[in-house]
Amino acid sequence: MDIDRLGSIITGKNPSGWIVDILLVAQPLTAKQIYYKLKKRHDLPVSYQAIHKQLKSLLADGILRKDSLEYSINPEWFETAERFATDVKKNLIKREQIVKELERKERVFKKEQNRIKVVSFDLAGALFDNYFDELLWRTEIPKKYAQRYKISDEEAFERVTAEYRRLWGKVNGWRDPDFWLKHFDIECTMRDLTKDIQKYIQPYNDVLPLIKKLSKKYHLIVITSAQRNIIEQKLSKMRIKDHFLKVYSTGEDFSKMTKDADIYREICEDLKVEPDEMVHVGNKY
Repeated sequence: MDIDRLGSIITGKNPSGWIVDILLVAQPLTAKQIYYKLKKRHDLPVSYQAIHKQLKSLLADGILRKDSLEYSINPEWFETAERFATDVKKNLIKREQIVKELERKERVFKKEQNRIKVVSFDLAGALFDNYFDELLWRTEIPKKYAQRYKISDEEAFERVTAEYRRLWGKVNGWRDPDFWLKHFDIECTMRDLTKDIQKYIQPYNDVLPLIKKLSKKYHLIVITSAQRNIIEQKLSKMRIKDHFLKVYSTGEDFSKMTKDADIYREICEDLKVEPDEMVHVGNKY
């Protein structure tokens, strides 16, 4: 028997529960006696055959027992009902604890929310999806390399990505497409490199309304490891640049490949806010 049916029987919320309720008051009773008592007490719009079917079901579940023509409650079933009641009590206590904890967190959140002055966003993976970036680094630069050295796209991809791996963390311009064009001796401007993939610069669906709403209450900033030539393209194309108080590039402003605690501390100092007065929204813990 499933827990929902057991609960409805114990609480008397269906015909099976009403039958048990009748037998708790007076037992043993025949099927007809039970039927007439139910009609009198609950004025049920059901037939005798329907009640008889319920009785057979209760017998099959071990809730009732039958001696000759009379039905009574099976004493062994009380143990099941008792366990059920104990489980319900435990679940109610647990639920009450969860509700209290949620209410406590809600109070803390509201208190902390009132302290927030700055909301910071990462760029790729937070405001914009990564498709444009994937195309830029893994398709467009290898394609220009293949044209420059007259090799296949597959070989160009292998050489370019191998060089990405070799110089990771060793050069400040690692995230700058202009650095790689110069490094690979490719005569191409950033504009030419990205002209065919500009259409793939797309913010997530909720970004524009969210930025407009938040900018009315908080100072908004961007903290990203991307270079400014990419940052400018993304923010300008989507016309949300004016909503941001400041934009920080970890590579250009701090000479670091990734964001660490020191960068966030420096930015808080630059903005003259305490760490608990700024929230950062990113795609990495």
